Amino acid sequence: KFVITGLGSIGRRHFQNLLKLGFRDIAVVRRWSRADKPQKEFLAKFKPKVFYDLDAALRTRPDAVLVTNPTSLHIRTALQALRSGAHLFIEKPISHTRSGVDKLLKEARRRKKIIYVGYHFRHHPQLKFIKKCIASGALGKILSARFITGEYLPGWHPWENYRRGYSARQDLGGGVVLTQSHDLDSASWFFGRPTAVIARVANTRTFKIDVDDIADMIFSFERCPAVYLHLDYLERPPVKRYTVTGSKGRLEWDYHRGALHLIKPNGKVRAFKLPKGFRRNDMYLSEIRDFLSCIRSKRETGEDAAKVLEMALRAKEASRGKRFLTF
Repeated sequence: KFVITGLGSIGRRHFQNLLKLGFRDIAVVRRWSRADKPQKEFLAKFKPKVFYDLDAALRTRPDAVLVTNPTSLHIRTALQALRSGAHLFIEKPISHTRSGVDKLLKEARRRKKIIYVGYHFRHHPQLKFIKKCIASGALGKILSARFITGEYLPGWHPWENYRRGYSARQDLGGGVVLTQSHDLDSASWFFGRPTAVIARVANTRTFKIDVDDIADMIFSFERCPAVYLHLDYLERPPVKRYTVTGSKGRLEWDYHRGALHLIKPNGKVRAFKLPKGFRRNDMYLSEIRDFLSCIRSKRETGEDAAKVLEMALRAKEASRGKRFLTF
């Protein structure tokens, strides 16, 4: 039995993916406010059981709660769900501040419940290949990496006013560093523990929003001395490219082209294609399957997500103080 707390685009996606995986007892929690067009279409098509109060939904004793509301509400919602006896799937990031994160993780351990944080790019087949290459030593000694992600914020959800969405609002835990923290997660997944950061995080005033819309960060990791990350809400058309350089070669990945190349020091290039028929939603299906597997095997990702949040917050602190910070 599942409860999904939030009926935005990601909540609707997870609902439909649970249906695809054969689950039928799925309720949703939404606000009393007027639904937008995609929500109206969703409600009319799927006719889910709807609650307007989280406590009422939790009294149905769900096995798992998917926390898909704005980032600033994650910890409060997750603690309520945890205390009802549910396992937790939390959309990234785990939160927007450190407050309450350790308490949530400790209480989950005490109650023997799983916290799974949804960084779906861990389930991209080409990124899994990059991870394997790094871990196996196929690239030799890792020397540096570059992660570039940019996407024009007003184009994300054309059906809504982008300034009202959580990504654009400080009070809801938005900003490009937190909202696009997939790349921070990928870097820590590839290279282990971060050791230091210097950054410039800013609001370019391109949009009338009160959060950061551009960030340039350089991290050091235990397995890579220099990792440059650029995130922005400005790029048109969108861009998402990773480069990992080692002593035995370089991997170049372009998400939007579906292209991954291994370039050897002699210039020889080898291409690695996506599996035939791969679709973006396959990553989301895979992470839900992984969440269920984690419940069975008592494996969680909450600690990893807390480290990613710490990376984001340290980068912001480094930018404000115009200084180099260690972990």
